[in-house]
Amino acid sequence: MSGGHLITQLLVSTVVVFLFIGSLLGLALGLGLILRSAAIVSFMRGMNRWVSTRQALKGLEVQVHVAQAAASARWFGAILVALGAYTAVVLIVAVDVNGIAAMLKVNSRYSLAAIGIHAAKLVLVLGSLTAIATGIMLLFFPQAWRNVEARANRWYSTGNLEGSEDRVYLSLERIVEAFPRSSGVVLLAMSLVTAIFSGMMILRSA
Repeated sequence: MSGGHLITQLLVSTVVVFLFIGSLLGLALGLGLILRSAAIVSFMRGMNRWVSTRQALKGLEVQVHVAQAAASARWFGAILVALGAYTAVVLIVAVDVNGIAAMLKVNSRYSLAAIGIHAAKLVLVLGSLTAIATGIMLLFFPQAWRNVEARANRWYSTGNLEGSEDRVYLSLERIVEAFPRSSGVVLLAMSLVTAIFSGMMILRSA
């Protein structure tokens, strides 16, 4: 069995098991809504405790000043160019993805492991080229690099972004509270179908 097929099978099995467990919980909740509506609704109200993210993200709102690179940092640009060029050449010339895939005994074109190796190599090569470009800017275009730093160091407050998200929405819970037994029947039926199909898949793969 190839590594990619094994990973795919593990992911599918994990999803099916989670579906089966979730369907069992749905069955219990549906039965509870049908048989003991008041107790389950009260339990749901207790579980719907809202935690605001505004206080949790307060530390991110502190503006931090990052000093720009000085003209004396050109020696660092030379190091970046040298290391980036060396790394890029080694990755392109010496790293054989097909050889690594063969060593891992996976398909070099279609397996997930091979795709991950290709992606990792591409990311590292792009990182090396970025280091070369950064070094060239530090060496020959320091003012252009300062402009890049000024744009990158621009501070954005999350307060405006989280304004609409920092609210609690209980529309589904309100429907359940208004029609607890009907909601329980719907939830019970959906969970039963999911439990049957996921259970059959688990037994078939056992």
